Amino acid sequence: MSFADLLASFIGRTVEIYFATNPPIVGQLTSVDGCIFTVQMNNTYYYSPPVTVTIVADEVEYVRINA
Repeated sequence: MSFADLLASFIGRTVEIYFATNPPIVGQLTSVDGCIFTVQMNNTYYYSPPVTVTIVADEVEYVRINA
């Protein structure tokens, strides 16, 4: 089983994505496609819509799936 296959089984769940040099991203996993995946995260402003972030799997240090 590849990383993408494993991650695809958690679509719709809240995830924390950690990087070696950047701050973590927390949001809902929306799609997985090979070596990239997307996470919908809430914007920090009060009335802003959620933001969809595309992440390259090679840049990820680890992923934490929240219960």
